[in-house]
Amino acid sequence: MNNVIEKFLANIKYLHELNVENLPQEVIDFMIGMDAEELFKTCTQFVVLQNNIPDKQKLITLNQDELLKLVEEYGKKLLERVRG
Repeated sequence: MNNVIEKFLANIKYLHELNVENLPQEVIDFMIGMDAEELFKTCTQFVVLQNNIPDKQKLITLNQDELLKLVEEYGKKLLERVRG
């Protein structure tokens, strides 16, 4: 993980800070320079942190379809923000 993303994640206090519209410009600038695989992984990480509620049996409670849908929506919002 890159220092920009690590620093951002280390300093968030509230889950809404992971919303695309709340990401610092430095994070957006870094993300748009990522290759597709790295960007997908980062978006997935942000979505899981924001939406997953672990329980005693499973750390990841989102099913694959839910996760893919949320990551796709996150990516679209990121693209909209970049395009302005």
